[in-house]
Amino acid sequence: MSSHFLQGPRLDVAKFNRRGQRIRVDARGLVKLGWFKKQEVEVRDVSPGGARLSLPEGVLLPDEFELRIPHFKHPRACVKRWESGLEIGVEFKLE
Repeated sequence: MSSHFLQGPRLDVAKFNRRGQRIRVDARGLVKLGWFKKQEVEVRDVSPGGARLSLPEGVLLPDEFELRIPHFKHPRACVKRWESGLEIGVEFKLE
């Protein structure tokens, strides 16, 4: 293998894992956890395909849930895709 190949420009892999441009929003969101239970979260950014959320310490969310934020007319069904510390990435389910 050529050493020139190894020294080429690095690709930003995260760019290729997203569905569209992320928009920073820093808004409060509400996760529905059942008929009467809700959890407030911070929405860091949103893209057409998902969002990055920041959770209060000690809060665990299920793999699927409904998210309501002021930027959307209707709540979005979400699937948890990754976790890192107090942040999680979610994908919006197509309905």
